[in-house]
Amino acid sequence: MGAGPVISFDPATISQKVGSTFVVNVMLNGPQNISSVPVQVAYDPKMLQLVNISNGDLLSKDGQPVALVHREDTRAGSIQMTATRPPSTPGVSGNGNVFSLTFLAVKSGQVTLSVSRAVLRDAAMQPQNAAGSQAIISIQ
Repeated sequence: MGAGPVISFDPATISQKVGSTFVVNVMLNGPQNISSVPVQVAYDPKMLQLVNISNGDLLSKDGQPVALVHREDTRAGSIQMTATRPPSTPGVSGNGNVFSLTFLAVKSGQVTLSVSRAVLRDAAMQPQNAAGSQAIISIQ
């Protein structure tokens, strides 16, 4: 059995100054026939402030609209987001960007962004586990 899908961050290592905003892309590598990508990301809210969440282009690469739903717990530093293709459309395969997260660097130090949960859904809404990774952000 081969390795399954992986959720990663691009870039994986970031250097920013306090007060600057920056974008981190949430990438999906190796999915097969995926229609829905629910992901939970954890971060330190003392160091980073979430500014915006937008759709990437992976799930819409064939022109289908993608619904983006998200909920943030800014005190706990948790983002739950789901990108979903329309019902009764085929899933997508391949690698690409699912979400773009814009953060504001609030305080100097080092902070980790991590995928705390990811269970993908294929076109039949069957679950597929995905491995998660981390990004390291250094703030000066």
